[in-house]
Amino acid sequence: MVEHPRRPPLSGDLAQRVVDLIAPTISHNVNVMDEHGTIIACLDPSRLGTLHRGAQRVIAEGRGVLVTSPEPGTSDRPGANEPLMVDGELRGVVGVTGESNEVAPLARVVALTVQLLIAQEHEQDAATRRHTEARDLVAALSSGTTDPDDARSRLSAVGLAPPWSLSLWVAADPREDGAAAPPVLAETAVARVNADPGRRAAVLHGALWLVGSGSAPASGSFGLPPDSRHTATEPTGDVDALLAHAEESRALCRHARLIPPLGTTEPWSRAMAVAVAHLPPRVLRHLAGLASRLNTAQRRTVMAVASTTSMRAAADSLYVHRNTLLQRVDRIRTMTGLDIHRADQLATLRMALYACDALG
Repeated sequence: MVEHPRRPPLSGDLAQRVVDLIAPTISHNVNVMDEHGTIIACLDPSRLGTLHRGAQRVIAEGRGVLVTSPEPGTSDRPGANEPLMVDGELRGVVGVTGESNEVAPLARVVALTVQLLIAQEHEQDAATRRHTEARDLVAALSSGTTDPDDARSRLSAVGLAPPWSLSLWVAADPREDGAAAPPVLAETAVARVNADPGRRAAVLHGALWLVGSGSAPASGSFGLPPDSRHTATEPTGDVDALLAHAEESRALCRHARLIPPLGTTEPWSRAMAVAVAHLPPRVLRHLAGLASRLNTAQRRTVMAVASTTSMRAAADSLYVHRNTLLQRVDRIRTMTGLDIHRADQLATLRMALYACDALG
């Protein structure tokens, strides 16, 4: 036999907030009783904590009960009492004081209203809890101090099973200082992501982070804006790799322009971008100065040579004659002192291009 976890008792504070909201609009006292028949919310403080015999009958019989003549010695008043159903379970009773036959129809409406308000509060509480869990998870993963066992426990606690993926979203036009821009999604969209049992989202370090089971969501999922910068990792079952990806993402948040815009066709190296994000400011400025001497065609030439296997292939990718490409390579060497025929100097110039992007 499978035992289901027992739900926590109905909150008296929550019930009282609902009573305070409803009672003035109907000109009748409203009581809320818990699953034992104890009054937990009422406009009359003297009745709080007392047993309501009518409510006990409702709980025992599972139906509405009218009280016309209260038993002597009880706190009952004439009125109508209806079952309070929360998430499909009988969790308490709602009573409306008044001439029983007169308030009976009203009691059914009030009970439904209380039910809806409590369900709404529970959903808001759950959403707040998911939001807090997501933020704590992202903070732990990206901190650089979380060990793999702790990370695995945190992921499991929020229901994320391996393999895991990590996505980072920032605004299309980050601030001039290069830091990550304000959130690219409204809080309602973050809540929409967190409503998915296989995802957790949080805004941290000025960017939107998505941690999930399986592949990262596609562009347009959960209302993700199409005019954003975005990077995502492939799913991995190695929690240590996920931690490394999270630390890389935190580094990229320092210079959000290193993250490629959605839909870009330009080759992009995550490892190169992360390496540049870690550079000291003076080194970053020095490298950016080298790349600032190049025009758009020359920048594309460097990236084409870096991302293809031969000069012929690079020329084809740029739709230029091989001789034109070689002339550009010579011109780049003259302007920067770096020969991109050489792998080490090509790597330096690639880093310079990334540094230039980082500083905008």
